[in-house]
Amino acid sequence: MRLAVFDLGTNVFNLLIAWVSKDKCDIKRVVKVGSHIGKGGFFNRELTQEAIDTSMEAIGKMCEAIKQEGGVDLTKAFATSAFRDASNGAEFARLIGDKYGIDVEIISGEREAELIYKGVRESVLLYEEKVLILDIGGGSNEFIIADRDKIYWKESFPLGVVRMKEIISPSNPISADEIHAYKDYMDNSLQPLFEQMAIYKPTFMIGCSGSFDTLRELIWPHDDGTLPALELPLDKFLELNDTLIRSTSEERHNMKRMSPMRVDYMVLGSIFVEHIIKKLEIKELYQSSYSLKEGYMSEVASSL
Repeated sequence: MRLAVFDLGTNVFNLLIAWVSKDKCDIKRVVKVGSHIGKGGFFNRELTQEAIDTSMEAIGKMCEAIKQEGGVDLTKAFATSAFRDASNGAEFARLIGDKYGIDVEIISGEREAELIYKGVRESVLLYEEKVLILDIGGGSNEFIIADRDKIYWKESFPLGVVRMKEIISPSNPISADEIHAYKDYMDNSLQPLFEQMAIYKPTFMIGCSGSFDTLRELIWPHDDGTLPALELPLDKFLELNDTLIRSTSEERHNMKRMSPMRVDYMVLGSIFVEHIIKKLEIKELYQSSYSLKEGYMSEVASSL
C-alpha cells in the first residue's frame, strides 16, 4: 500500500510518504513546511485568516510532493492542538477535505500521545526498562511513560512553544526573570507528570518532533540524518542550552543548521528540555526522528 500521512502541527505541517506492507514500512519521503496555523490564535481560541491561508498553501505544496512520488492509495491527516483548541478548527478541517480530498481527523491529546509512542518505538529499540518520551509541539507537549510492550501513563499538556511564546512574550534575548516565570509556569502545570515519575522513576528520556530535531542538528551539525534516533549527550545539550539562552534571534538565525522555522521558538523548547532533565534527574537523552506520522504508518502496517 502506498501511504501518505499528514501531521498538521501548530507551527509546522509534516508529510510522510511510505510504501507499507504487512509489518514492513519503506519511507520514501518526508516533507516539512512551515504553516504557523496556531500563530496569533491561542488567546481568542480562533484560527486567524492569515494562518488559514498560509496553511492551505503549505498543504498544496505537500500534495504536489505526493504527485511527484506517483500518488498514493491512502491519505490520512491528523490535526492536533491548534485545531482542537480553536472554535473554527473543525470548519478549517472540512475546508481542507473539500479542497484537497484529504480525510482530516482532529485527534485528542491522548490519541496523539499513543501515536507518538508507536512512532518512537519504530526508531528506538526499547526494552523492559521504562522510558520517558517527550514530544514538544507548537501548541501542546506530550509525555509518555512506557516500555517496549505498553504505555503506563500518558498526558498532553498545553505547553507548546508557540503557545508559550504568546503567553510569555520573551525579550530578545530572554531575561532571567522570564526564564524563572516560565519554569514556575511549567512546575504548576506539570504536577501530574511529577506524580507519575515518582511512581515509575525512568531516567532515560527520548525526545521527538521539532525542537528535538533542531537540537540534534545543532549538536551534531555534520550528521546526515541516516539514523532514525541519536544520542544527545547531556553535557553537549546543556552547553548548547546556555548558548541559546544568551542568543538573540539574529544570532540564532546565523547558527549552522538552525531551521528558520525554529528561530523564534528554540530558546523556549531548549529551556523546557533542560528544566525537565534537571527536575526529573534524567541521566540519558536521545532524539527520535519518528513521531506521530510514523506511529500511524506502523498501525497501518500491522493491520494489513
